[in-house]
Amino acid sequence: MATKRVVIVGGGGTGDYAAFALRKRGFGGEVTILSADKDRPYDRPYLSKEYLRGEIEVPKVFLHDEAEYEKERIDLRLDQRVSGGSLKEGRLTLEGGAEVAFDVLVLGLGGTPRRLPDVPQAQNVLTLRSLRDGRAIRDALGQASRLLLIGAGFIGAEVAASARKLGKDVLIVEALPVPLQRALGRDVGEIYAEMHRAQGADVRTGTRVDAWQVAGGRVTGASLSDGTREAADVVLVAVGIEPNLELPKMLGLRIEGGGVRVDEGLRAAENVYVGGDIALHPHPVLGRAIRVEHWEVAKNHGRGIAAAIVEGHQPYRGLPYFWSDQYDVNLEYRGHASGDDEAVWRGDRAARQFTVFYLRDGIVEGVLSMNDSKTNELGGKLIESRRRLDRAALESADANLAELAGVAGS
Repeated sequence: MATKRVVIVGGGGTGDYAAFALRKRGFGGEVTILSADKDRPYDRPYLSKEYLRGEIEVPKVFLHDEAEYEKERIDLRLDQRVSGGSLKEGRLTLEGGAEVAFDVLVLGLGGTPRRLPDVPQAQNVLTLRSLRDGRAIRDALGQASRLLLIGAGFIGAEVAASARKLGKDVLIVEALPVPLQRALGRDVGEIYAEMHRAQGADVRTGTRVDAWQVAGGRVTGASLSDGTREAADVVLVAVGIEPNLELPKMLGLRIEGGGVRVDEGLRAAENVYVGGDIALHPHPVLGRAIRVEHWEVAKNHGRGIAAAIVEGHQPYRGLPYFWSDQYDVNLEYRGHASGDDEAVWRGDRAARQFTVFYLRDGIVEGVLSMNDSKTNELGGKLIESRRRLDRAALESADANLAELAGVAGS
């Protein structure tokens, strides 16, 4: 194999899974991970759930023991920031001036939590992205009685569910009329909000913070646009991420749609692959460019990139997938749709055991399920089939989804 040195920038899902998948597929050259994190790669979904609730400790959060990197001859370099480089010369420059040469470059850079300009920089105003963030939130909640959450997306909602399980008062402030309306539609968003209210969380939609109360370097409360003034011990800002695009820009890669434009096989330039949150990927199944900020997508991109490096460049066809556990609800999503797409429901809304198919011109683009894993998996087959489907068939509990997808008996 001509490729001798694969250098991976980023120790998240894309980077770590690419490194180990390279070895699993028999790659014998050098593999180096340059991670800006001070901690070795960890399983990010734990941070808002089991780790935050104290059900597991740090060793369980790590993806691999230190010895596994040595065993697999993966050179993991922590606390390493890449400040520049040259694709033509096949080298990266680290902060401090050292250089690292590569034959193939993999970028799995992730994102940085978005900060709101009017939120004060205070000791108890936190974001959640890294293991260190997770430690800080866990420690803060241990001494707090009331959490104020800004944003009702998946990260915020998972932290809210964990905090309620710990017996904390939770106030969620969401600017949209309905949580996740743009992604999942109004009806699903309303069920989502009601699920949290039923568990004792105070969910204020269509609401913003007008003013903050700060004393002694800490936020003590906030005045909301609904006219109320609310106390808070801890504030978590969970309003999404900003993709980390500084290095791709310096390397001259094409920036588009908030990410790095790649081809169908996640390649941004000759011998340069990009995955995870920053990859704008023209998906060969969906037939359009998508960029998805979810852990499972980043992991699977890493595996796909490793396959391309070892076996030759190839389209990456895996559908986006993510999951979320909140209270007694398991939520799964496959594909890539919009809350504005036609929503077709199947199952029992009241029991929170249902699936929603999102159709565009009669073709299923996305599938969301609550406590309905089998239907969600079949929904993925419907997306892959690209068949125009009848709404009534999808709604009917008697309809065979495998037959609709053309995979019956397979």
